[in-house]
Amino acid sequence: MRQKVVWFVLGVLVGSLFLASAYPTGNNVQYVPPIIQRISSKDYTTLLLYTPNGLPLDVKNVQKAVQEFVLKSAPNAKWHVYAAPELPKGSVITGYGIKVTRDGRVDILITATNMNNPILPDRIRGELLEWSKKAPKFKPDVIPKEKIGVPKGWKVKTVDSNGNVKVYSGESSPYWHNFGKVEIRKVDPPYGNLYARFYMYGLWNDGDPNWETFLAGPGDGAVYRIDPGYGLRESGNGNYGYFVTYQAKIIHDWNLDSKLNPHLEIVKPVIEDGMFKGHSQVSVTISGTPSLTFTTTIPDYEMDPVADMDLQRAVWLMKFNTNSRDAKYSFGTMVASSAKVKEAVLHDGNWHKIVYVSMWTKFEGCVPASICVYPETSSGVVWYVKVG
Repeated sequence: MRQKVVWFVLGVLVGSLFLASAYPTGNNVQYVPPIIQRISSKDYTTLLLYTPNGLPLDVKNVQKAVQEFVLKSAPNAKWHVYAAPELPKGSVITGYGIKVTRDGRVDILITATNMNNPILPDRIRGELLEWSKKAPKFKPDVIPKEKIGVPKGWKVKTVDSNGNVKVYSGESSPYWHNFGKVEIRKVDPPYGNLYARFYMYGLWNDGDPNWETFLAGPGDGAVYRIDPGYGLRESGNGNYGYFVTYQAKIIHDWNLDSKLNPHLEIVKPVIEDGMFKGHSQVSVTISGTPSLTFTTTIPDYEMDPVADMDLQRAVWLMKFNTNSRDAKYSFGTMVASSAKVKEAVLHDGNWHKIVYVSMWTKFEGCVPASICVYPETSSGVVWYVKVG
């Protein structure tokens, strides 16, 4: 497929949004105008952002540029979506890429590191360009044969505790619509790296006029992965030390916008009491029409899933046997959760935060005298939606 490539400097595009200065200064991170590469294809458009001299990207300015790009790339789409990184203090974005199809679906790649690590612009640019060569692929919406609701010619009236009357009629076939894929790659030598790939879905045609349901879950290649320094060093990467994975958390926080009145609904895997023990695999099915299935890997030592319905947040805490292969080498697993939000608020024409997906890891590094250190690293993204 032949592609048209357009280059320009974002600082020229948006004027004085960016500050040119040195990086870093103490605990402060400063920025310069990044270069944007825009790649137009037949069915989708790609936007790549990175800096020419090894300085990091400013999250707020990236967000503004991406919002405008998403709206212009899919002007006729009813739903517009994207993800913006939300990183802990001391972490920085090194690159951002987004592919937008004509119907508004997205494929997103974010690269990040610790502010004290050097940023290699040629390597980042090459990584983004390699990623941009692959066209985004989305499985078609599968509308099930089974229908729910009220048969033709019938009506159902309901009255809630407040006396509100609702009348339902007609049948519908609810299904999960795939909005897109998000990847975030966090490198943090000498401790280790984090990688996450997950997919965002919306429950369409469910016949409920009051709520919209979203799911952060599985898909092709979906995984939350930890690559500790031990395994990276053993494979020949001298930038890493003999750090093993001590603990890790995956968090889906749906409680970002109180106006949306979010309600956590599905948490997978989850158990009522106790924990998942020992290295094992659990087959998980998200019930519904249609269902989604995936496999969760439990690390050697344990995984403790927590569904906090009061905070509208799902947390999966993993504890590692530091002498195990799971702790020393690459370990990956998969989780999923969903929540419903008020449809009337979501459809007000504004951008809304839906869910914050984050990953946190504590490593362990010990010397022969049994003196140990426990450095931490994390990464995360917020999923945004605009309807209309």
